[in-house]
Amino acid sequence: MVDKEQIATVEVRQISAAETVPLRHAVLRPGRPLETALFAGDELPSTTHFGAFRNRQLLCVASLYEAELPDQPGVAAIQLRGMATAAEAQRTGLGRALVLGCVAFARAKRARLLWCNARVYACAFYSKLGFEIVGDEFDIPDVGPHYRMKLELQ
Repeated sequence: MVDKEQIATVEVRQISAAETVPLRHAVLRPGRPLETALFAGDELPSTTHFGAFRNRQLLCVASLYEAELPDQPGVAAIQLRGMATAAEAQRTGLGRALVLGCVAFARAKRARLLWCNARVYACAFYSKLGFEIVGDEFDIPDVGPHYRMKLELQ
């Protein structure tokens, strides 16, 4: 159960690409080389990285890339990638706060879609936030099974 005090102490703000790497590595690429937590496009001026903090400690990260949804070319879209939450902060509302911050940012950028490639186990989390699965399950080599999910913003 998420307690109201925990939610109240959450700060969501922009961070640097470099600040995303330790959590991405620990959560999404454990036991693999650090370079596997560096994503193409991280340093582009159009990419924005966000962190969720509790008591000034960075506990959740996500990155937003200007990228069309593959089966909806021509539609202004932003891809959410590299979402990672420290183990001790999972199921505390931090991830939800971070995604809602990303949604607000995407809307401000006038994107019509926010989408992601969600690990199978994360689909329920995104579904609760209004995302829907589009297409069939697919595998990302060395990472695992995923579904593409999207959220209509307009």
